Amino acid sequence: MTPGRYQSFEAVAGDYDLTRVIPNALLAEITRLLSREAKLAQGGLFLDAGVGTGRFAAPLADAHPTQIIGIDIAPAMMARIHRKSVPGRLSLAQADLQRLPFGDGVFAGVLLVHILHLIEQWPLVLTEVRRVLAPETGILFLGVEMGGRSALIDFYYEQARIRALLPRSLGAPGLAQVLSYLSRPECEGGTKAQVTTLDLPRLAWRRVVPITRTLEALSRRTYSQMWAISDAAHQDLLAETRTFARRTFRRPDAVEVLKSRFVIHTARWIP
Repeated sequence: MTPGRYQSFEAVAGDYDLTRVIPNALLAEITRLLSREAKLAQGGLFLDAGVGTGRFAAPLADAHPTQIIGIDIAPAMMARIHRKSVPGRLSLAQADLQRLPFGDGVFAGVLLVHILHLIEQWPLVLTEVRRVLAPETGILFLGVEMGGRSALIDFYYEQARIRALLPRSLGAPGLAQVLSYLSRPECEGGTKAQVTTLDLPRLAWRRVVPITRTLEALSRRTYSQMWAISDAAHQDLLAETRTFARRTFRRPDAVEVLKSRFVIHTARWIP
């Protein structure tokens, strides 16, 4: 099979962490949970597939030096990891998730966070993940940040949707479809994944974001859904969003309080 297309965050690497913020204390809690579920204390390897700027891989590597591997197609994203992790603790490689450069059954755990919607052949990624996971004991972690959406971003997208400017999702159409796919018996071996959900109250947080910061992120097209919109249409949408911001928030120094939570879905293939 020829691997399909994918979208890369190479051009917005410098803005990525500013718009996808998880408090350090919660990152530590998330990585402790991943470590415990994958039994990394026993010495297994862990793959952050689509490592990005190392939000999860860096704290994991601090706790488990030399056991964590991160891969991504965007070198500019991975270049930012050196600010978060001590050199040598985390191994990095530029690689395509549709053709993982690893042998069969070598990982105790694999993490995917907000990546499958960017890859056309996303089922191929899941097939590759299963291949590199340790038989029976290996765990796939699908991490999802829920909520936390700005009213300004929602307004921009709604206006783009009304004008039919938003492209169809390149990859997986949604988490429900991914979980359904994992839960179906596969052609090879006739097994399906056992899927569970970890939606824990302690993995919720609030953050205060100035509307000026959100408008600036929109202006720079930080979000992947915006990349296919033409320059002229983007400027029109941005002008409308700024008008909406003035009408809704009244003051230029206004802020939004955004509530988010991190949910982890796990998948195990057990015959």
